[in-house]
Amino acid sequence: MTDTPEDWVLIEAAKRCGWADKRTIKFLQGCYRNDRVFRALCDTIAKHEQPPVDRKLLCAREASAQLDDNAELDYWRSGDGDDCLACCLRSLALYEKGFGK
Repeated sequence: MTDTPEDWVLIEAAKRCGWADKRTIKFLQGCYRNDRVFRALCDTIAKHEQPPVDRKLLCAREASAQLDDNAELDYWRSGDGDDCLACCLRSLALYEKGFGK
């Protein structure tokens, strides 16, 4: 019996198949073992793609990258950890604007 791929691979393959979100991981694992087409799709996804990144993490990374480039946030910087506050505020703003959707 072949080991099944990680859950994110099964979920991504199910999305691409147009299957309802109500299917369980156990069901998808059974499909992987019994359906050659689904298995091929899962194997391709696992080989060529990275796991999805949480949108909140994407926003935090983008906010951190923008912090050095944004003069508007200079007033938040006091040299004793306020860069973190500015980054958090920017991250929240990006999330609310829909960054990474």
